[in-house]
Amino acid sequence: MRVPTGPHRLSRLLARLSRLGPRLILAFLAVSLLLPLVALVAVREQHAASVRAAQAEAQRVALHVAHNVVRPLGPGQPRMYQRPEELQRYVTDIHRDLGRDIEVVDGDRRVLADAIPSHQGRLFLEDPDGEVAATLRDGVPRAFTELGPDHPGGIQVVAVPILGTKSAIVGAVLLEYTKTYRELLAAESHIAKVMAGASLFGMVVALALGYLLAHGIVRDVRRLTRAADLLAAGHDDVRVAVGSRGELGRLASAFNVMAERISEQRAMLTDLATSDPLTGLRNRRSFHAQLETELGKARALGSRLSVLMLDLDHFKSINDRHGHLAGDAALTQTAAAIQRELRADDVAARLGGEEFGVLLHADLAQAFAAAERLRAAVARTPIRHQDLELSLTVSIGVVGYPVHGQTSTALLQRVDEALYRAKREGRDRVCGPPDEPS
Repeated sequence: MRVPTGPHRLSRLLARLSRLGPRLILAFLAVSLLLPLVALVAVREQHAASVRAAQAEAQRVALHVAHNVVRPLGPGQPRMYQRPEELQRYVTDIHRDLGRDIEVVDGDRRVLADAIPSHQGRLFLEDPDGEVAATLRDGVPRAFTELGPDHPGGIQVVAVPILGTKSAIVGAVLLEYTKTYRELLAAESHIAKVMAGASLFGMVVALALGYLLAHGIVRDVRRLTRAADLLAAGHDDVRVAVGSRGELGRLASAFNVMAERISEQRAMLTDLATSDPLTGLRNRRSFHAQLETELGKARALGSRLSVLMLDLDHFKSINDRHGHLAGDAALTQTAAAIQRELRADDVAARLGGEEFGVLLHADLAQAFAAAERLRAAVARTPIRHQDLELSLTVSIGVVGYPVHGQTSTALLQRVDEALYRAKREGRDRVCGPPDEPS
């Protein structure tokens, strides 16, 4: 409805409304008089939604970390939380890349890893209400305010359990989310002022204008509330658009920035969990998962798949003679040489130490040819580190699906045998399994 302006037009509007009947007049009057209450409820709802969204974002990141730290470092190897040095390196990477303070504690609240490495091994005591102890006891995630000498004003922390084998609680991840929490609260403080002013303005200018103003603002607040609830439920692709400009528009922009940040952090955590930090290639866990995926496709399509395992020859001598930095340079430059020789759909990974793995969508003849290219590429690539220039060779084992095995376990065992054969027969060569002719 078009809202008339001026005394006469306002009178005509009131007269028109009066013809709608006493009940409708009373309904609009009630809406106008209830505007302050609506504003208060909307502000309270938005505050609660903002708190839930901040806590949910922190809880989802913490749960992702908790899930990663209980994964085995490799087949037959201990889990990450059982290796303090690996766990501390992972926590340090998260702190560096995400800018989030994080602690991992065991069942006795002793710090296994911390964004501040010197805190490793100390007892976590900033738990006056026993929230962390309760999470360790019943496995329920909790949000609380941590007080301490370094932050007397308190910081917002979420605690989630770390579940080991058979869902036993072996510790907890504590993640700080104060910045996100304060950003949302700061944004919504402006909303409280706007809502109060808008409700009073609506009561003064007219019943209809008050209704339209309340309708627009509440509609946008509801959109924000729904979006915050969706975000809290795990939909980090949610974005919100409001018709209002002013403070509601700025709050919507702040909400969208936070949602984008959550999406980026999830992608970054996924990358940390699947890639080797030194070479940028996939790590062992990701390689094994990809092998299972590609085997499933090969079985369904009847296609061929080959697995290569590469090991740098005499790599230990580089570390012993020139130091670990030279060894790291050799690994990164060798990884780059391998990656240059592969096609876009091939998969390369660092499996650990000086060992690399490659998945090829090719039959055995093509795989042997590709392996020879990789061997030659590594041999002709000079390894440069400071004033040093070194040369390396690589031994390569090659197997194919379904010739040498139909499961990932069988293929990995056979390719390991093939690599050992290449080492035994003099290195710097490509070999199949021992039961095949050279």
